[in-house]
Amino acid sequence: MKRWLSILSLVCSAALAAEVRVNESGQIEAHGRDVRVFRGDASQPLFGSVVKTHDSVCFAAALPLSPGEAYRIEIQTADGRWSTQRLKFKLSAAVAPTVSISPSPTVLPANALKLYLHFTQPMEQGVFLDRITLQRQDGKVVHGAFRETELWSPDGKRLTLWLHPGRQKTGVNLNIDEGPVLQEHRQHTLKIAANWRSTTGVALGKETAFALAAGAVDHTCPNPLRWQITAPKAGTCDPLVVSFDEPLDPAMLISTLKVQRGEGEVAGVVTVVADARTWSFTPALAWTPGACVLKIDPLLEDLAGNNLLGPFEVDRDAPAKAAATTSLSFKVGG
Repeated sequence: MKRWLSILSLVCSAALAAEVRVNESGQIEAHGRDVRVFRGDASQPLFGSVVKTHDSVCFAAALPLSPGEAYRIEIQTADGRWSTQRLKFKLSAAVAPTVSISPSPTVLPANALKLYLHFTQPMEQGVFLDRITLQRQDGKVVHGAFRETELWSPDGKRLTLWLHPGRQKTGVNLNIDEGPVLQEHRQHTLKIAANWRSTTGVALGKETAFALAAGAVDHTCPNPLRWQITAPKAGTCDPLVVSFDEPLDPAMLISTLKVQRGEGEVAGVVTVVADARTWSFTPALAWTPGACVLKIDPLLEDLAGNNLLGPFEVDRDAPAKAAATTSLSFKVGG
């Protein structure tokens, strides 16, 4: 739903006021040929981009607009003249975004490669290295902890946070010179700054801290033969439940496990429990009796980047190994 502007003072027609709004991405939409946006009574307009259609304009500020601060817009009319009418408005108060982490609770192998931050709103991008801090058990900041690659989900709500692989991989120069990011069998704290803003300009408002416990390093490939399957009953929409012997990559679990019957894929919804140790599949239609197969993409990784085909720290001179299995059979009972 789009968020309407809260009008503070008005020196223009009511019709004009009704045609100005802020959309859910924090952009100003208005009817007219062009638009200029000012902060308060400033003489210089805000920097940003304007997208024009046949009868309306959309202004995206270079920096997010700030809720609670007054703005002014000037609209160019259809005859090409800038209207002398002015509109002052203030962005209405909005709900602050929140953040969570997966997997959670977070016990990681000391050579873990990535975490996921989940936000309730699309977030400001290009600033994550300034908004995230990793501290050791003694409170010291781990500098250079993260890979600079910024990878967001299409909706801008999930950030893949890569721990620097050059420090997490044994024997690499950075690992030797600076040491691993995580210390084995030690506690760490991941802090998310309060001033990280959503795309609509609303800040988290408070610092969020997540405890990260680092266990032993993990160089073992995931093995589906160690997984446990709880099959559903026929005639129900009960979920198929798969329990793992270790946390697996929670984002990859959404797309790397498929349920098949015969030659066709069964339609349904996947759910991954927060600790990334349990995967469930709820079918779109009730189960019917018979044999099914859980198909597994061999590129599915655990938290240390080991997949079914080999460990992350592979010996390039060693022959490639086949996955233990890429399918598990189960039977839907009556």
